[in-house]
Amino acid sequence: MENLKILIVEDEPMIAESLAEMLELMDHTVLSVADSGEEAVMQLMQHEPDLMLLDIQLKGKMDGVELARLIRQKYHLPFIFTTAYADEETLNRAKAEGPYGYIVKPYGVKDIMAAIEVAMSNYRLFQEIQGKEPLAPMLLNDHLYLKVDQRLVKIRQGDIAYAEAKGDYVLIKTLNESFIIYSTLKKVVDKLEAPNFLQIHRSFLVNLDHIEDIEESTVSIVGKVIPVSRANRSELLSRIRTL
Repeated sequence: MENLKILIVEDEPMIAESLAEMLELMDHTVLSVADSGEEAVMQLMQHEPDLMLLDIQLKGKMDGVELARLIRQKYHLPFIFTTAYADEETLNRAKAEGPYGYIVKPYGVKDIMAAIEVAMSNYRLFQEIQGKEPLAPMLLNDHLYLKVDQRLVKIRQGDIAYAEAKGDYVLIKTLNESFIIYSTLKKVVDKLEAPNFLQIHRSFLVNLDHIEDIEESTVSIVGKVIPVSRANRSELLSRIRTL
């Protein structure tokens, strides 16, 4: 395994010390140990780590999830979450930030080694795929690959019912499943150039084949009522067949 420069963010001194010792046994370099999100930000101004290990439940104003969001958006670094226990809401928030791995406490050298190998392998793969741009779906024939929790999930383009913008993310709704990806709706629109897809609202792209009914200012798809903007209504009606 290559030598990595690692920044630890852990507010329990004994755990932080033990983790640092195990990393050094694996010939990694521990740049620093930060005991809060705020301290981690200060350390990032002084160091350039290859990888960060983040405790999800940090004390202070910035927990591990909030720190992960900043790392992803500003520093574009791979990070692994470490946790002993977290409530469901916190775990869902953590999952949404797309960590490159998890280590569940208590952990050993083999656990850390495996998590780091997987994390760095995935990080390099996605860097090759997306550079530093948000990842839009990759198209291969009639299939798409979506980046979901550091995996590439294969779906059929025709199974997509709609896509909904959600801030820095996009919800991809298929006939049977839902996926959240880190991307913009514009990038999704650019990839889904098939004639059966149409953006009918600033926040929604729909598959015309799956529209169940149309009202004055909405359409229904797989039970979801979706707004139609005035500017897009005429094009929507021109793209469907009526009797």
